[in-house]
Amino acid sequence: MSFLITALTLLLFIYLYVGIRVIPASRLGRKARILLWIFLVVCMVSVPAAVAARYLFPTHWISTPLAWFAYGGFGFFTLILPVLILRDSAWGLRGLIKKFQAKSEKTTGQTADPGRRLFLLNTTNAAVLGAGGVLTGYGVAQAVQTPGVVQVDVPLPKLPAAFHGFKILQITDLHVSLTVKADYVRRVVERSNAQNPDLVVFTGDMADGPARELGKEAHPLARLQAPFGKYFVTGNHEYYSGVEGWLALARDIGFAPLLNEHVSLEQAGEKMILAGITDFRAHTIVPDHLSDPGKALKGSSPDQLRIMLAHQPKSIYQVAPYDVDLMISGHTHGGQYLPWNFMVPLDQPYVHGLHRHENTQIYVSRGTGYWGPPLRIGAPSEITVLRLVQA
Repeated sequence: MSFLITALTLLLFIYLYVGIRVIPASRLGRKARILLWIFLVVCMVSVPAAVAARYLFPTHWISTPLAWFAYGGFGFFTLILPVLILRDSAWGLRGLIKKFQAKSEKTTGQTADPGRRLFLLNTTNAAVLGAGGVLTGYGVAQAVQTPGVVQVDVPLPKLPAAFHGFKILQITDLHVSLTVKADYVRRVVERSNAQNPDLVVFTGDMADGPARELGKEAHPLARLQAPFGKYFVTGNHEYYSGVEGWLALARDIGFAPLLNEHVSLEQAGEKMILAGITDFRAHTIVPDHLSDPGKALKGSSPDQLRIMLAHQPKSIYQVAPYDVDLMISGHTHGGQYLPWNFMVPLDQPYVHGLHRHENTQIYVSRGTGYWGPPLRIGAPSEITVLRLVQA
């Protein structure tokens, strides 16, 4: 309940702040301003309506256009909100400095011209709205295109010679939903198979919504092919959407879930370990799914090459003490779009790319789909190919 109240409060703040700073200052007539306020309220209400539709009637014809309208609008408003706040803060600071200077000089200072101030307000509002509209269009175009392939060589001292050049293809944060559907998933699968991977891993957040409703949209993932198989670990959104349903669906389309467990991969008589843990916060929803790297690695040797699949990068704090050689994660979306990518480091130690954490390397993908607003700005989606090489 507290999360719901916080979310609705933030939603109200975002839309009302933009409305209060833009609509009253405009030179439009009274009727036009009223219509703008009505439109803004409709945009705001559409967001919780779209979330409800995702669970209550996802197959109804209205649900998909409602989702595009609601989340697209939310993306636009959250793009322009920080710019308006920054502008207003700068103006407020400038006003305080002028008042302080006037007081220190014991003068009244010059009175600001209301007409000039209104002109500047409307001019900057128009610029921000225009730029926000252009960026929203660009972000949507980037979000719906087929993800590019990011190829990364990962040097590993313990890598057996037989596995040199071994290719792990990572898909993560696909977020199948009312706006990410089977056609998008098919394009991801086609591009993934074209990479000829040795192994496919899915590091969580397959979908947003119940498997019984969205499973058919994820079903093209069954066509992914790799000689060493396909493995899956849970992300936080599996738990929001009914984890057992998505685990069953993952098995149906050929993935082997790794729930705090590992498998041994063998080639030319040499072996390496692939382990997987449940989501960092899984236990808050399903207590039996407490993330446990020790359990996942039980029976393996630190002398073996050990790779861990973990949805959230912050799992590195739990994983690193077990002498894991490489952890593969997602969750962050690389921030997904500006300027919110600057907020991700407040929650996660790594946002994107290959990093070293103590004796463990960690790769964080920007994600293969998107969540919420259908936008990608400054953080393109990706299909990742990790090529293991001997250090």
